Amino acid sequence: MHLLRTLLTTTTLALLLATPSTASPITTNPSIPAAPALEYLYTALVDCTPRIFTDQTPAGLRTAIPIVGGNFTGPRLRGRVLDLGADWGVTDPATGIFSADTRYNLQTDDGANIYIRTSGPKQADGTLHLRLVFETGAREYYWLNNVVGE
Repeated sequence: MHLLRTLLTTTTLALLLATPSTASPITTNPSIPAAPALEYLYTALVDCTPRIFTDQTPAGLRTAIPIVGGNFTGPRLRGRVLDLGADWGVTDPATGIFSADTRYNLQTDDGANIYIRTSGPKQADGTLHLRLVFETGAREYYWLNNVVGE
């Protein structure tokens, strides 16, 4: 099986998450909330196989790209991308802009399973800026259920 090393942004997916607790105030006005700060979470290399189907739908040109493996490494978690998921992205027929719609699973080195969803449009420079949502029941990674990833 020929694997394409698919990179979700430019070279890797360097995930940042918003952490309001480390935010620095942008104003002294208490009615204006401080902007959230970003904290590096991990870098992922995701292996994909070529798309298996493309079909025109009411939403646009739908493409399925299987996610078949990879790995992720960061200061608070590391592990592998499981052979379990795909990008069901769609290309808007009016603009030609591709929007990713992925669902796949991560498994940490200590055996915790983390479900991840990403979505976001391709930018003019060709990169994808994705929004990430995590879901896990693992006690040591439960904090991921409450982060906002980009």
